[in-house]
Amino acid sequence: MVEELRRRKLEKVYGSFDADRDGVIDELDITALAQVWCDTYDLPPYSEHWRSVHLHAHRMFRAMPGRPNVEGVEQVTVEDWVAWGDDPGFADFVEASAIPFSMAVFAAADKDRDGRITATEMMAAQMRGGMSEEEARRAFTMLDTDRDGYVTTDEYVQAARAFYLSDDPAEAGNSIAGDV
Repeated sequence: MVEELRRRKLEKVYGSFDADRDGVIDELDITALAQVWCDTYDLPPYSEHWRSVHLHAHRMFRAMPGRPNVEGVEQVTVEDWVAWGDDPGFADFVEASAIPFSMAVFAAADKDRDGRITATEMMAAQMRGGMSEEEARRAFTMLDTDRDGYVTTDEYVQAARAFYLSDDPAEAGNSIAGDV
């Protein structure tokens, strides 16, 4: 059984993936999610970073535990998503699909390509994704573990891994998607 904290985190991120809020994730939700990040960072359609965000989003969706609905459209329910958190293969999904998607978005935010983002860059996406300014600021502060005013790729990868896989309430990564 998924621990309570991790269940809340998985439900929170599921809600951000379900773009149309219909209670299931399908490929259109993932396309919409990818486009939100592309719009947030002003990525021109079909540019290298636009393609990377969309490609990684769709790879992530295809790795999820979905089932076809009556029309044959692959969908993921919140129950399947949360239950999958206990599956030994979930950690592989995080490493091979969820983190690469997060890092494609990170790369889009990192306009000067120095491997780190500012609070403004990170908060833009988080607030566009529904977090309050206070939640987004708190998340940035938690993820900036060396307190240098930037979140680096390493800090972000560690945070994403902790968000998806850790049951430790003290993990900085717990804040990556806002209050849980």
